[in-house]
Amino acid sequence: MKKWRLTALSFICTAAMAFPVQAGTWIPEGDTWKYQQEDGTLAVNRWIQDTDGRWYYLDQNGVMVRNYITPDGYVTGRDGAYITGMWQDGDSPVTPWDYQQLLGRGMDVDWSKTKEGRKWYQAKAVEDFKAAGVDHVRIRVKDDLTPDILSSLNRQIEDCLSRGMIPILAYQADEFKNNPCQETIDKVTGWWRTAAEHFQTKSHMLTFDLMIESSDELNKQPEMLNQMIEQTVTAIRQSNPDRILIMSPRLRSDPMYLSELNIPTMANGYMMAEWHFYASGPSKTNERKKWTTGTDSERNLIQEKIGYALRWQEETGIPTWVGAWMPGNYNDENNYTLSEQMEFASFMCSSLEAAGIPFAVNSDTKFYDRENGVWLEAMAPLRQLIWADQPLT
Repeated sequence: MKKWRLTALSFICTAAMAFPVQAGTWIPEGDTWKYQQEDGTLAVNRWIQDTDGRWYYLDQNGVMVRNYITPDGYVTGRDGAYITGMWQDGDSPVTPWDYQQLLGRGMDVDWSKTKEGRKWYQAKAVEDFKAAGVDHVRIRVKDDLTPDILSSLNRQIEDCLSRGMIPILAYQADEFKNNPCQETIDKVTGWWRTAAEHFQTKSHMLTFDLMIESSDELNKQPEMLNQMIEQTVTAIRQSNPDRILIMSPRLRSDPMYLSELNIPTMANGYMMAEWHFYASGPSKTNERKKWTTGTDSERNLIQEKIGYALRWQEETGIPTWVGAWMPGNYNDENNYTLSEQMEFASFMCSSLEAAGIPFAVNSDTKFYDRENGVWLEAMAPLRQLIWADQPLT
């Protein structure tokens, strides 16, 4: 199971496997809980208040839901408890630290990145992802915000919000990354000004990821990256003063370079930072991202990067999120077996969750047949390990 899933409930439990609450009883089932009412039936589609005063929601199957937007518009946290004051009817800001806790395990999606993605998108994908344990999606966009693309994004974001899936809107910003200058900074700012004004009334669960990963050209001009972030955040704040915005460092968003980021003047207390590692998968030969059999040195590479992020979080008070990692090197035709990918993924998942850092896996097309709306059967064991409530070995 996801290791944090029941820890916050553990203080409620005694040595017994079930404990009385009001006139009913909490019953464990696998790695979750159900609530048996006094008449012996299970509570479904309703809230239950525990002896600690906190409220928990039971879905149509009687299962206590976590990291969830309930049908009546409230949010439950990673322990299943209602988060007081958070986003009812979409009009309350979310603190970055609360948001970090809610993100859980996500997936990068190409629903709006390409014409094919837009063509084959269907709401069923959101339903399937949510049922599989995916907590959030990063919706990547590379094109200008034409009326057609905005209409497509409207549908995708609303599908997510109405089904309890957290959406993150992310811009590729290719022109800026390939030619960092004031003209291309202005283009990024204009893109985000349009997006911000268009989505300003959407739930605060929708966040804006300013740029998808740095480039070789931008790595040479880190001052341009900070300039873009400062200018773009200032523009977005005119219409979205308290929406969470996400910035990322240079060198492929390496956490080592988080320290080079300047906190924007108009951060307003609603900033997060994204970082990547193994975004295109591990390698059996590249020493910078090497993974063969999970040796101590290979595991230390991962722990070292997580350590950079944790220290930066503590120093700045800004929480982070891993926007992309991949269990196999698919961009290089993938020479990892399914078993090897599962070993790597297990260590990645457990390491990040032990650090309290949420993540998204890259990408949906590796796991989901979007044309037919079904999961790829060959990837089922890996998908279940990453997103479903299965024990991590």
